Amino acid sequence: MGIVISDASGTSMKLSEAIQGYVMDAHIAVQSPRYIAMKQQRLGYFANWCIAHGAVQLEQVTPNVIRAFIVHLQGIKAHELNPHRPTQDKPLAPLTIKGYRTNVNAFFRWAKNEGYLGGRDVPTKSLPPQRIPQYVIETFTPEQLQAMLDVCQLSTPLGYRDYALLLILIDTGARVSEISGLRLGDVHDHYITVLGKGSKEREIGLSPLAEQAIWRYIHQARATLPHDEHEDHVFLGRAGKPLLRSGVYQALERIGQTAGIQGVRLSPHTFRHTFAVSWLKNGGDIFHLSRILGHTEMQTTQIYLKDFQSREARAEHAQYSPLGNLKLGKKRAKQKGV
Repeated sequence: MGIVISDASGTSMKLSEAIQGYVMDAHIAVQSPRYIAMKQQRLGYFANWCIAHGAVQLEQVTPNVIRAFIVHLQGIKAHELNPHRPTQDKPLAPLTIKGYRTNVNAFFRWAKNEGYLGGRDVPTKSLPPQRIPQYVIETFTPEQLQAMLDVCQLSTPLGYRDYALLLILIDTGARVSEISGLRLGDVHDHYITVLGKGSKEREIGLSPLAEQAIWRYIHQARATLPHDEHEDHVFLGRAGKPLLRSGVYQALERIGQTAGIQGVRLSPHTFRHTFAVSWLKNGGDIFHLSRILGHTEMQTTQIYLKDFQSREARAEHAQYSPLGNLKLGKKRAKQKGV
């Protein structure tokens, strides 16, 4: 790879070379390809920005350089990081910026442990913590879910694929990567097996309707799509190739626009959030929900609980508000002589 390994003083280590070593360790640790690709993209962008601003060597990346980089992220548009989605003409989300900070911080901690910083401390250590706004994530209503299912053309292979895809997303709350990576051998009677974050496998149950739809899709609709006989991905595109994450997003946007869905984001994560809130609303416990969603920490699942509690409080507002006990309407009617 052309990497020049420096001594422990860190004086001859280039930033780009250090990042190469960091990524190699990620491969050795058998981290997921998607996670490695994300780290490469973010750290690559960070390195290019630093180099363009004169910070070529590792020791030249000071806390002030990183501060300037974060300010840069706060001032650019989303499409400048992802040119494949030019419609994102809006500032980067705080959560995205925090993701960059997390990756940069993890990289420098690795460099410190490797001895590449010499006696210097991790340059991200002195940065102030970033506050992330807590928004209530919108979910699909039952009417919106039904509308999307209704526009699927069940008489065509791709239309039935869309129908089965929607039912699996609604019924399991699985991540988009877990659905796009689903293989024929992962579909069992009454449940599917998915490979989640950290290469952790788990089982998710299927309701009878979703189970029937996935069975019919695999044995009828999927069989009519042109594909290699050795292709074992469940969900296929028009040309018979595996339906990638981007393909799932595109399919959902197309379905949602056809169904006239507005006021809610058309993404796989909205289905995941809808599943979680519905689970809690129907009396499901948060411990089992955490296992189904594949969360390693209960704190992550608490986010869905907070949104659910917020919606419940909103729904009960009229019943318990002190304004409901006032007779303003009758008093005004008497004043007007009605």
